Amino acid sequence: MKPGDLKYKDINGDGVVDSNDQINIGNGTPTYYYGMNLTLKWKNFTFFARGTGQAGGIGYKNSSYYWINGEKKYSEVVLGVWTPETASTATYPRLTTTGSDNNFRNSTYWQYSTNYFKLDKVQVTYDMPSSWFENKIVKGLSVYLSGSDLLTISKERKHMEMSLGSPQCRFYNLGATIKF
Repeated sequence: MKPGDLKYKDINGDGVVDSNDQINIGNGTPTYYYGMNLTLKWKNFTFFARGTGQAGGIGYKNSSYYWINGEKKYSEVVLGVWTPETASTATYPRLTTTGSDNNFRNSTYWQYSTNYFKLDKVQVTYDMPSSWFENKIVKGLSVYLSGSDLLTISKERKHMEMSLGSPQCRFYNLGATIKF
């Protein structure tokens, strides 16, 4: 171990920090899942919203975005790297061109809460007056505007919305429902 490396606790008290000191430090499966939906109607308008969430789980920032070694591409998290000059303010372990198994193993340093609440869907619908369709081929018409994946509330929102290799998108739809 060198200056700037993560330090681990001697859990079993044998004077040596090794694999015998590894313990379970959280549950990757959330304890609670929850959801809500709300429908409000006023005259010919309908407002619908659905949200979901989870609480009580943990995850690890252990992807190639966070765990860097050798001459691989570095992400912006590395800007807080430990150096002798930044020893008191560093937010990332020291860098090395050789392997760094000590710094890149699941630990409380890389751990984060997976708690979140997401606004999954919001839709506003307008139903055209039924009097417009009396004795017509078309019996009804509704138009709507909806959005999906609009909001995430979480301490770790930026990490949870980050997607390596495939984009995460918000969707907006404009549509109509025609009744015959």
